Amino acid sequence: MKLFGVEPRPWSHRLRWLALLTGAALVAVMLTNQYLASPEIPQHVMSYELADEPERAERLHRQWQRNHTPLPELTLWVDFVFIGLYAVFLVALANHFLYDRPGIRERKAGRLAKVLLVVGALGDAAENAFLITAIHQPETELWPPMATVATLVKFTGLLVGGACLLVVRAARRQPVQPEDWRH
Repeated sequence: MKLFGVEPRPWSHRLRWLALLTGAALVAVMLTNQYLASPEIPQHVMSYELADEPERAERLHRQWQRNHTPLPELTLWVDFVFIGLYAVFLVALANHFLYDRPGIRERKAGRLAKVLLVVGALGDAAENAFLITAIHQPETELWPPMATVATLVKFTGLLVGGACLLVVRAARRQPVQPEDWRH
């Protein structure tokens, strides 16, 4: 299948394994999140991530304490593994997409895309750290708003980085010849 009028280059074994491991970590995070859902907390940890008001975060925290579940913290620790895997996968995928883009502007935009993707992953890690701290110190009002800011950094970095990579990929339709591709 052609993407932007270009025949795609085959993925390396390393990239395939990274995609598989990232997908497995995502499934693990999703499964642990499913056990946290309740009528009061329909979006599991996502509700806690976006609880910018300390009262709302404390209410969610009390609900988890009533259920006697360690899963919110466990989900966040599993999410750290997922963050590391998806950060490495996205940078490797960016390198894969940028292989046949030799122009100077394309390389600069590609580096910017990779930096933004890493910033998004770092924002995700910071968000998890703030949430774990908020779980251990529910009376402190600082951590939920900090986690919300880190969530905004995460989504901004990942979305803008992905968009930048898409623009670079779509910029020119004449790749290096397929016989030049290394596997």
